[in-house]
Amino acid sequence: MPFFAWDDALGVGNTFIDNDHRQLIALLNKVNEAMYASKGRDVLGQVLGDLIVYTKEHFTREERVMLGIKYADFHAHKQEHEKLTAQVVALQHRFAVGETHITPDVLVFLFDWLFTHIQLVDKKFAQAIEEDKIRAKITGA
Repeated sequence: MPFFAWDDALGVGNTFIDNDHRQLIALLNKVNEAMYASKGRDVLGQVLGDLIVYTKEHFTREERVMLGIKYADFHAHKQEHEKLTAQVVALQHRFAVGETHITPDVLVFLFDWLFTHIQLVDKKFAQAIEEDKIRAKITGA
């Protein structure tokens, strides 16, 4: 059973964002499964690496759309992305050199961050995307 299951309440109403979030949750669950199955450090490290790569790709996609719609909160949203990326990359480095382990507390932090980010930040962004679509229909742009 997954540590964290997708729930429609997490949806922001935008297909690309929701699909990316489903994938991020699946990757976090893989990290959790690898940790609890006592997989070797190399397997756990690879799964953590996959999570980081996908997270960066997701953030890049979101930021590209934000710029395209001239999203008012772009800079604050981008700063949140950069902060999490830096934290997770630092975690990956500490894990790779043996300074830390992936623990349930680390996974809870990541899941909490993702849940909070979706609920408070990405829902607002998805609303801005919809407003931009409506504005474009009205103005014919």
